Amino acid sequence: MFNLKTIYLRKYKIMKKNLLFIIIFAQMSFVMAQSLVVTGDSVFYADVDTQISHHLDVKNVSNNAINVICQKTIISYPAGMPTWAGSYYCFAGSCYPASATNPSNPAPLNSGQAITYSNNDSLAHSGYYSAGGAPGIAIVEYCFYDQNNPSDNTCVTINYDCSVTAVQDLGNLSVITDFYPNPANGIVFFDFHLDVEAELIIMDILGNEVKSIKLRKKGKQEIDITDLSEGMYFGNLIVNNEITSIKKLIVK
Repeated sequence: MFNLKTIYLRKYKIMKKNLLFIIIFAQMSFVMAQSLVVTGDSVFYADVDTQISHHLDVKNVSNNAINVICQKTIISYPAGMPTWAGSYYCFAGSCYPASATNPSNPAPLNSGQAITYSNNDSLAHSGYYSAGGAPGIAIVEYCFYDQNNPSDNTCVTINYDCSVTAVQDLGNLSVITDFYPNPANGIVFFDFHLDVEAELIIMDILGNEVKSIKLRKKGKQEIDITDLSEGMYFGNLIVNNEITSIKKLIVK
């Protein structure tokens, strides 16, 4: 049982992290007027010894075929990070080390074409981050642009938060948790693969809790969302009173 102070503190942490997520999502939505739409999670949590991996999907929404370039910019790293650690990525069939900040090889995209990791596209983007034992938040920006028109770009800021509770307190996170299908209506499923009990709290964009689901065993959790209005929600996975993951859910 949580006491009242713990409950208020937990909701404050959830609302604070969701606000950051909403701001980043709003920034991503703003740049969708360009030729490229880039989608994917922007905030990640792990302990200082766990490598974070994630993916950004890139779609050409222009009427022309373009060659897409990816370029990484390091905005900030935690103090004391070893030289071998940091963020690195793969794109257009090549991988780039943590020290690389030059433009990537080009990935050709036809009009309307998307490259996504979920479709096993060999050109798709994959990002990685290793804190190397240094606690804190790292901020990295990935920009995607037309090789012939660099001003036509879409940039996404990624936040890697390695200041949470050590991963041994979270059990064995063997598979990333997520909603599917997404967008969804009626019923949505949530994959849960921790070896400990947890709680999934779904909140709307105003920070109101709309659902709370106890997760007591690994596997596919069925969630009835027929009572939720259309819009964007956030699923907060809480383990040992700590938010370990935030996943976006679109109800249509």
